[in-house]
Amino acid sequence: KDSTAAGKVAEGPPVPTIPESVLKKAKVYEYRPPKFFTDYVVSGLNNTVFTINKFQPYGGGAGPIYLSNGNSFNGMIRMGTSDLMEDYIFTGGIRLATNFIDNDVLFSFTNQRKRLDWGITYFRSSNRVLVTAGSNGFDAKEYENYYLVNLKYPLDRVRSLRASVGPRFDRLVFSAYDVISLQIPDIKTTYGQLSMEYVYDNTINPASNIWHGLKYKVFTDFFAQMSGSNTSEGRMLFNVGFDARNYQPIYRNTIWAVRAAGDFSWGDQKVIYYLGGVDNWFTPKFNDANKPDPSVTYAYQSLSENLRGYRQNVANGNNAVVINSEVRMPVFSTLFNKPINNAFLRNFQLVQFIDLGTAWTGDPSKIARPSSVYSDSGDPNNPITIRVKAGGIGPFAGGYGFGARSTLLGYFVRVDAGWPMNVFFKGKTMWYFAMGFDF
Repeated sequence: KDSTAAGKVAEGPPVPTIPESVLKKAKVYEYRPPKFFTDYVVSGLNNTVFTINKFQPYGGGAGPIYLSNGNSFNGMIRMGTSDLMEDYIFTGGIRLATNFIDNDVLFSFTNQRKRLDWGITYFRSSNRVLVTAGSNGFDAKEYENYYLVNLKYPLDRVRSLRASVGPRFDRLVFSAYDVISLQIPDIKTTYGQLSMEYVYDNTINPASNIWHGLKYKVFTDFFAQMSGSNTSEGRMLFNVGFDARNYQPIYRNTIWAVRAAGDFSWGDQKVIYYLGGVDNWFTPKFNDANKPDPSVTYAYQSLSENLRGYRQNVANGNNAVVINSEVRMPVFSTLFNKPINNAFLRNFQLVQFIDLGTAWTGDPSKIARPSSVYSDSGDPNNPITIRVKAGGIGPFAGGYGFGARSTLLGYFVRVDAGWPMNVFFKGKTMWYFAMGFDF
């Protein structure tokens, strides 16, 4: 072997030069200033209940109850704008009543830049009401103003924690028709409000009013009266509740929808729940025979729905539970295996429903079948009182019936025919005309 190669280091192929990455020179440029664009401008009829206004000041047991405001139809103008990255969202709306008096105003801002969403909401509502005092009734104007800070923290794709906190200002102004009503002073109350929710929503929406999956929420509301006395005695109001809905597919878009909901109020002041009727009822009817317990101090009122086959106030109290079952069948989209362009035919649904519900005052030992009491006070020495028990199962009043839903002139309209759960299809049919989706 050639000894001249001993001790020499063999040289390999040249190492290729790696060019410098362009990422080293890249910079992150801040998105500034945000550029805002109009998301939507919508106008039309509306009678939807805002969740922010689910509690109304107590009206003394008078009805019917409109949670939207004192009208069946309202004109709504809604506007929304956001920046290009949808980090900042501004929304606003005006709801105009047909009498141009009972109007609502809503404005909100939401910051969605990070995981914790936060925002502010202002809501003002005005509504004409009838206030009863003994045997007298007085017309009044009710003003409600909310200033709330909203927080939302998503735990994952389907779960989230939500909270709202802020003051609420209520003012009742009596209309002056005579010397007596002229001397009635305005009633002003201020409450501090804290509302918290745990929300689970694992549903999908393949068609209008059709869902698949499970969703529920557990919530609590705390109110503390800030006006009036200087002590904390008699000021507190607590409310807890739940709303769970499960949608089980049967065939194609035909589903079985089941809902269970409950509200429970306690404290120095309470919320009264009127049982009966449906959500967003156009012309609600009220049962005046069931008078609230005069020994209970109520601060707010709300509705416990749906319970078809009955009027509002088939029962009332500071606690309420409802159970609903519906089989929803989109007729034409189920029978025909082709696209349907007509919105009325595509969304036309037939529904069979069963509703159960009860409301009571006090502890659970007072749960009983709802009943209405009718009395004849013509003879004070020998008054006649009749108690009529509602049809149902156990402590629950029950109703059943059929309904139809579809899109008409761009609005999702519902019509239901309900009967009390007494004898099969016996008694007067209760008709319900309403707008909106789901229960």
